[in-house]
Amino acid sequence: MIGAAMETIRTTSASLSRRALMGYGIAAIPAQFMYVLILLMYMKYAVDDLGASASIVGLIFMVAKLWDAVSDPAVGHLSDRTVHRFGRRRLWMYASAPLLGVFGYMLWAPPSGMEGLGLSCWIALSVIGFYTAYTCFEVPHMALGAEVTLDRQERNRVFGTRQITRTLGMFAAGTAGVYLVQQGVAEATAMAIVIGALAVVFIIGGISMLPPESPEFVGRGGDNPFRAIRDVATNPHARLLLFVFFIESIGSGGIGVLTPFVIQYVMKMPEIVSPMLGFYMVSALLAVPVWVRLGRSFEKRHLWLFAMVQGGVGYSLIFWVGEGSWLLMAVSSLLAGTAGACGNTLGQALKAEIIDVDEYRTGERKEGAYFACWSFVSKLAAGIMIGVVGVSLDLSGYVENAPEQAETVKRTMIFLMGGVPMIGYGIGSIAFTRFRLSEAEHARIRAELDERNAGMERG
Repeated sequence: MIGAAMETIRTTSASLSRRALMGYGIAAIPAQFMYVLILLMYMKYAVDDLGASASIVGLIFMVAKLWDAVSDPAVGHLSDRTVHRFGRRRLWMYASAPLLGVFGYMLWAPPSGMEGLGLSCWIALSVIGFYTAYTCFEVPHMALGAEVTLDRQERNRVFGTRQITRTLGMFAAGTAGVYLVQQGVAEATAMAIVIGALAVVFIIGGISMLPPESPEFVGRGGDNPFRAIRDVATNPHARLLLFVFFIESIGSGGIGVLTPFVIQYVMKMPEIVSPMLGFYMVSALLAVPVWVRLGRSFEKRHLWLFAMVQGGVGYSLIFWVGEGSWLLMAVSSLLAGTAGACGNTLGQALKAEIIDVDEYRTGERKEGAYFACWSFVSKLAAGIMIGVVGVSLDLSGYVENAPEQAETVKRTMIFLMGGVPMIGYGIGSIAFTRFRLSEAEHARIRAELDERNAGMERG
C-alpha cells in the first residue's frame, strides 16, 4: 500500500512523456475546431445562408448558455464522482466524441427547405445539443490536465501543450473552416461530416495515449454537488477568478461573431476574413512557448495581469478601423492573440494551483467542479454577448446580404468589437490586482499536501 501510494506521488509529480502530452493535446483539436467555427461563423451562416432571424439565433445562444448553468456543474461533479475502469474523466470524453459529431452535423445541415419556426427549433436543438456534448468533453479534459501532474512547472507544459493544439484547431477553423462555410451549405455540410469523424478518431485515440488516471483521487470528488459549488464560491482565489472571467468574457464574447461582419462591412475587405483570423491564431500559437518560458522566471499571476492589459489595448485599436485599414486590424490581432495565449496557458495552470488550495481546505479533489464553474461563467458571458450582438444588429438596422450597411450599423459593430472588450479587460485587470496566491504560498501548500497524503497511506 505504501509503495503504491509513493509511486502515485512520483507519477503525478514527474515529467510526462511526449506521447502523453501529444495525446492530451490532440484530443482537443476537433472539439476546438467545431466550437470556434460556430463562434466565428454560425451567426452569419444562419442568417445569410439559412434565412434565420439574427435576434432568434442570438437568443438561442443565450438560452444555450443558461442551460450550461445546469450541464457544466452537473458534468463537473459527476466526473469527479465517476468510478470506472476507464477512469473518472475518460468515460465522459469517450462518450462526447460521437455526440459532437452528430450535433455538429445538424448545425450546418438542416433539412432542405426548412424555414420559420421549424428552422428555429432545429437550430435550438442543434446548438444546445452541441454545447452539452462539448461540456462532456471540455470540463473533464481540463480537469484531467490539472490532476495528471502536481508539479507547478509541469502543469505549465501540460496546459501549454493543450493551448498549442487548441490553437491549431482554432487556426484550421479560422482559415479552412471559414472558407468552406463561405462557399455555401453544401460545402459546410461536407466539412461537418469530415470533422465529426475526426472528432471520434482524435478524442478516443488521443485520450488512449495517456497514462492511467491516478487512483489517489478516486472517491475524493465530494458527495454533494451543491456543497462543491459552495466550496468554489467560498474559495477567495476562485471567487475572484470567476468575476474576472465573467467580466472579460462579456467584453470579448462577441469578437468572434463580429469579426466577419466588421471586415466585410466596415473594412470592405471580405477576402481577408480567413487570412486575418489565421494571423490572430498564428500569433497566439507562437506566443505559447514564450509565456511558458517566462513562467519559469516570473510569477504566473504577474504575467497574466500584464497580458490582460495588453489584450485591452489590442482590442481598443478597433475603434480606429475603417475602410481598407488591414494593417491596424493586424496589429490589434497580434496584441490580442498573444495576450489571450497567456490566459489560456498560464491561467489554466494557475487554476490547478487554486484547486490544490481547495484540497488543502477540504481534503477533496474537485477539479471537475472547479473547471465546470469557470467554464460556465465564461460561456454564459459569451452567450449573453452573442445574444446582445444579434439583437443589436437587428435594432441598428442590419440588412442581410446587403452590399452596404447604414452608418448606425457600422458604429454598432465597432463599439461592440472594440469598446466593450476594452471596458471588460480594464475592469478585469483592475480586479485581478487583488489576487494573492503567490507561488511561494502554493509551494508551501503543495508540500504539506504531499506529506499529508503520504502520512494517510502509512497510517
